[in-house]
Amino acid sequence: MGSTLSRLEVFTPYLTYPNLLSLAAAYCALYLVVEAFYNLFINPNSIYPGPKLAAVTKHWISVPWVAGNYPLIIKGLHEKYGPVVRIGPNELSYSSASSWKDIYGHVGGRKVFTKSSFYNDGTEPSVVSERDPHKHGRLRRLLSNGFSARSLAEQEPVVHQFVDKFIMQINKHVTNPKGDDMVKWYTFVAFDIIGDLAFGDPFGSLEDGKTHFWVENVSKGVAAGKWIFAFQKNWILSNLIPQLVPKHLKIAREKHLNYCQGKIDKRLEEKNPKKDLLTVLIAKHNAGERFTPGEMRSNSQLIIVAGSETTATFLSGTSFYLCRNPATYKKLVDEIRGAFSSYDEITGLATESLPYLKAVIDEGLRIYPPVPMGMPRVSPGETIDGKYVPEGTIVMTSSYAATHSELNFHRPDDFVPERWIDPNCTDKKEASQPFLLGSRVCLGRSLALLEMRLILCKMLWSYDMEMVNPEQEWFQENTFGMLWEKPKLPLRFIRREGVEVPPADY
Repeated sequence: MGSTLSRLEVFTPYLTYPNLLSLAAAYCALYLVVEAFYNLFINPNSIYPGPKLAAVTKHWISVPWVAGNYPLIIKGLHEKYGPVVRIGPNELSYSSASSWKDIYGHVGGRKVFTKSSFYNDGTEPSVVSERDPHKHGRLRRLLSNGFSARSLAEQEPVVHQFVDKFIMQINKHVTNPKGDDMVKWYTFVAFDIIGDLAFGDPFGSLEDGKTHFWVENVSKGVAAGKWIFAFQKNWILSNLIPQLVPKHLKIAREKHLNYCQGKIDKRLEEKNPKKDLLTVLIAKHNAGERFTPGEMRSNSQLIIVAGSETTATFLSGTSFYLCRNPATYKKLVDEIRGAFSSYDEITGLATESLPYLKAVIDEGLRIYPPVPMGMPRVSPGETIDGKYVPEGTIVMTSSYAATHSELNFHRPDDFVPERWIDPNCTDKKEASQPFLLGSRVCLGRSLALLEMRLILCKMLWSYDMEMVNPEQEWFQENTFGMLWEKPKLPLRFIRREGVEVPPADY
């Protein structure tokens, strides 16, 4: 024992704080070097191409997240490295058409790719963020009746009501030579529709011509999203998110949650409520299929955001591309005005029979996908595009990269609706999946498409549309947070002679 202590005493003079710190630093440096060597040369994912920095660390991607150009950076990497790119030591991005089905589809005999920790946001999971397949199935089953074909038929009169108000407001506000920002008006109509359908109570944005604070909070959330997702990549910063989020965003979030809960509480207390999307949830809740308060709130928030942002983004982007492509614009206008002799003839069913309108919608969703990033999944140890991906690897099909890849589409950066109706077109159209596919396909797909068709048809039947500044490079002014952060899009509308729009007191 004494000899052991005497040997230890030899090292005592060296056990100073500076020496211990140096030893710790050397250990950390050695660990990082060994980890980098492993990720570069031994990690099973080292067979996949990508930037060396991405092979060493996942934190590099935080920079494009914060800069707001994440989808464009991923697209550039695919152009350089091909249809699969290693964007982190254990993270792969795909842009191939077939990867959609491999990752998100359900094929007999294949293991299921579950959602990654990316969806953990500290709140009660919604039908989108729930990672457990069984719990997700329960939420989806409870929500699905509200988005059925029967429900859609019952919802259409509400959609018409607000689209007509929107058309009337264009006549009042956007037919002057200076025009107005149509991103704002598209957001107003989309939020008012989903507010009424979800809670039986619109936000009143169309009526007031002003941005409701909840709409404003969603915009703030989109802007803040890039910081949150950037922090998620760093385990130290991820634990500091509550402290790093600016105070005004915390207040806005609290106000947002309280307002949503107030809407739900008010709706639950109503004796003879107007039929809306919550009707189904409340009926099932009362019948014993219980929603927790957190589930009710998280799914209500989801319905509002997803039910408005997709439509507003599509309309903004498609309006820009139509104005920049006069021949395409004329072809669509001619089809709409040739199909309907009066405004009242425009119905959801009637608009389904317009092939060029459908092609314009498909192309608008392709060239400017509302969710341009990849939806991360965890590989269960399965093949993607015929190559085995180790269990635990994070994988995704990056939507914007896929829809702008020359391997999938001819002239991918051009707005060409004809590609969707030309029988000789060889484009891989399945590379565009704006509503996802498989068990996670968007529940509100049919409602969103109905809104898109009715708004475009009624708007272009009633007015001619042009950009106030034809030289504006609107898309290049976009940045990306959690969704697109859309810049203003000043458009001017000219009312068609001899046609009637809804009266001002509609």
